[in-house]
Amino acid sequence: MPKSKRSLFDRLFQRHSQELRVFAGQRGGQDSAEDLVQEAYLRLLQCPDPQSIDNARAFLYRTIANLSIDQHRRQSVRERFHHDAGADDALLAQIADAEPLPEDRLTSRQALQTLNDILLELPENTRHAFVLYRLEGLPHREIGRRLGISERNSVRLVGIAAHHVLTRFTDWSEQ
Repeated sequence: MPKSKRSLFDRLFQRHSQELRVFAGQRGGQDSAEDLVQEAYLRLLQCPDPQSIDNARAFLYRTIANLSIDQHRRQSVRERFHHDAGADDALLAQIADAEPLPEDRLTSRQALQTLNDILLELPENTRHAFVLYRLEGLPHREIGRRLGISERNSVRLVGIAAHHVLTRFTDWSEQ
């Protein structure tokens, strides 16, 4: 990530992360507030020219609002499907129990190995913060305590790692 893009990201994060978390909590619930804020920052990081955004704070707020709407829609679909699927439970259980095809297993193994390789490209603390948050589900406060960093720095490291993984994995899947 270019230094100017990273410094813009760091400044925005330091200035607005707390208020964005409150806003995200109001929009999508406290359980998903952290994820909404991280996803908004990730989308800002993915912008090819963040300097072209007139008001990055407004961009983050709008992104969080849109993400929370998407989250609500997905939840509504899940609830509707779960409600409508009562008669199809037996069929759904058969599908869920189906053994994956060998090609699917191979693809999954390759994707997992690629993810592991991509994670090994990250600095150790960044990689550990990402694994503790995404795979073990620990809150940022606990990650900060375990790694000897601040909660805010944990959020930042997970965001950086998520951006790296997403970028590199996208490159891999397009090959």
